[in-house]
Amino acid sequence: MYRFQGLSDFEYQLTLRTDLYTNKHTQWYYFQVTNTQAGRPYRFTIVNFTKPTSLYNHGMRPLLYSEAEAKIHKVGWQRTGDAIRYYRNNLSQDGHQYFSLTWTFQFPHDRDTCYFAHCYPYTYSNLQDYLSAIARDPKRSKFCKIRILCQSLARNIVYVLTITNPLQDFQEEKHKAAVILTARVHPGETNSSWMMKGFLDYILGDSDTARLLRDTFVFKVVPMLNPDGVIVGNYRCSLAGRDLNRTYRSDLKESFPPVWCTRTMIKRVMEERSVLLYCDLHGHSRKENVFMYGCEKREQQEEGTSLHQRIFPFLMSKNCPDKFSFPDCNFKIQKGKEGTGRVVMWKMGISNSYTLEVTFCGSKLGDNGSHFNTKDLESIGYHFCDSLLDFCGEKKNKFNECLKELEDMMKQEDPVAAINDSFDKDSR
Repeated sequence: MYRFQGLSDFEYQLTLRTDLYTNKHTQWYYFQVTNTQAGRPYRFTIVNFTKPTSLYNHGMRPLLYSEAEAKIHKVGWQRTGDAIRYYRNNLSQDGHQYFSLTWTFQFPHDRDTCYFAHCYPYTYSNLQDYLSAIARDPKRSKFCKIRILCQSLARNIVYVLTITNPLQDFQEEKHKAAVILTARVHPGETNSSWMMKGFLDYILGDSDTARLLRDTFVFKVVPMLNPDGVIVGNYRCSLAGRDLNRTYRSDLKESFPPVWCTRTMIKRVMEERSVLLYCDLHGHSRKENVFMYGCEKREQQEEGTSLHQRIFPFLMSKNCPDKFSFPDCNFKIQKGKEGTGRVVMWKMGISNSYTLEVTFCGSKLGDNGSHFNTKDLESIGYHFCDSLLDFCGEKKNKFNECLKELEDMMKQEDPVAAINDSFDKDSR
């Protein structure tokens, strides 16, 4: 938070700090309110958003955490707020128009300490606590090795996890394909960390599916690519003042160590074994549902011959029908996205290279309601594992069913392609 101005006893105007060493990227907020008065309507207005549209005009509400509610009723983060509006205001800077988010709220307790946030927080300390618990667990630590990938510009550790059930036969071990997952290259997209937590909870669990996946694959996981940005409260950039998900082609190791070391690690993995799939986890600020971005050559799209890259997202839509929307997926490589992890890994030779996007709001599918909670976000990680098994399983029943359905779909023109293209300025 850059500025907190009281307009009256119960009305406050807030100005967000831009990402450090930039003059933009105001989306994420997380602030504290103390000495509250119960039953009085407060108004909060954030005045320097830069995106012209927002999910706040489509039912999204701010998150609230009340220390008193947590202590008395064991209630955690909850969506709240009334009279919510997101609108163009009369402020601008350097030719950039600003937009406001405003809402009202009545605090339930006197002299409470409360917090408002854009999305469920997930901090670097949360990750370190999670990894420490794995390292202390004599069972999980046998098949999950936690190593240092590199240090960030601020000397924070970027971790890499190797997850697999060791095999006695070294030659058989070498034939395991790799699956690579990364998250939190954009620090304000905390929902991606909750998806990652769900994936790790599942793949490190005792279920038959988890054991089979560990027997079949070597998982390389970088759960937090941009710890510096997370720690200082940035929304999109690193301490270099750059969006790290536009720097995967860069050779500047000193400027972008997490990305450079991730790309180098993946190249080394590709020399040792085949890589079945790469997926980078993100949050999306303008679209609802869960969906994926993939990569296809233009001639494949024109000829209608590109099905392979669409099968895994289609499986996700079957396994997660109340959250994942296949029509929201897009497989075009947009101009300006050549430096993203998804595109660079695809050009390196990983044909199944994706960005998995989850909305900051919720799903328009089924009876899911307007907002995802942390359990919803974690469940997407579970479904990722189920889809992976369907994608590579021996029987291939679901795979073949989806392939046939995709073939029928490809014969028809996609009516949502133009709509999806209009949102892809937000794609990863």
